[in-house]
Amino acid sequence: MELSSKDLQRLERASHPRSEFAERGDDGIWRLRNAEGHCVFLEPKSKACMVYSLRPLGCYIYPVNLGPDDTLIVDVICPAGESLTAEEKKKKGASLRRHLREIDAQAKQK
Repeated sequence: MELSSKDLQRLERASHPRSEFAERGDDGIWRLRNAEGHCVFLEPKSKACMVYSLRPLGCYIYPVNLGPDDTLIVDVICPAGESLTAEEKKKKGASLRRHLREIDAQAKQK
């Protein structure tokens, strides 16, 4: 999951050290770390997000994603995907595109 500077700052203000939840790729983009096959903030037993109220924008937008041809897709492994309306998909898709443009711009600045 790609992280914006706002995502990083929000989590750090809540006393989560960046080194414990994020890693920077060769492309300059920060991403959530995975541990044991899942997000570091996922509580494995309950399947609950431990930072739900602070979660990154990409997590809020999920399960909407971009396909290889830049079309909006819904991740089929997410149970919530089936309940997503066309309007919700469209809104989340617009948010996703803005979010990714912001992240790309931030990565180029550094």
